[in-house]
Amino acid sequence: MAGTHARDEPPVAGGRWPLSVVFRPTGQVADLLDALTIQASLLAGRHHWQTGQLGSAHLTVRALEGFRAEVPDDDPAVARYEAAVRRAGQALAASTPFRFAVTGLTLTPGSVMASAFPIGPAADEFMDRLALALGPDDWFERPHGRRDIWYLNLLHFTGDIIDPRGLVKWVGDRRTRDVGELSIAAPELVRFRLVDGVRPAMRPEPVGRYAPISEISSQ
Repeated sequence: MAGTHARDEPPVAGGRWPLSVVFRPTGQVADLLDALTIQASLLAGRHHWQTGQLGSAHLTVRALEGFRAEVPDDDPAVARYEAAVRRAGQALAASTPFRFAVTGLTLTPGSVMASAFPIGPAADEFMDRLALALGPDDWFERPHGRRDIWYLNLLHFTGDIIDPRGLVKWVGDRRTRDVGELSIAAPELVRFRLVDGVRPAMRPEPVGRYAPISEISSQ
């Protein structure tokens, strides 16, 4: 980490931080991820985006289109995305929640990441069903092929790293740490908004009127 790491910048229309379908953690493991994010920020610097904090941590199921600063509730593309999420979720309603084991930390060129592995088939099946349900609206990720890993980013780097050696050692010491198991009731369709302050982050915000899978099963 000799200063050559990637650095995120505030998003621009059509760029990074796309409209996405995500799983957001809650409960004890979400609290642990938040605590790990704080620890990482003390070594890297508090100016980096603390993506793993409560309310921001997420596993991306699928990105749908580039960044949009404003997304109206009656947006036609959002309506199509919602319909696809519903179709993908209906067949899986009986097999939710979606469960993951969070198994350790790693460094990427642009982030500190927590690795996750699905427990049972539900998460991978939903991801595959969503790709089919989207039809031509699958275009954004289509060139990259199927996602083959699950993860939650804790930090996205936005500038210099204060203590690069310390951060590398800290992450290495936690590479095989068992963080715990996540149980997530339903996916969310979200856009991202940059939130400044003591703990800056790109925070996911629900868009549209999507009903969670737990509600779909009773319709």
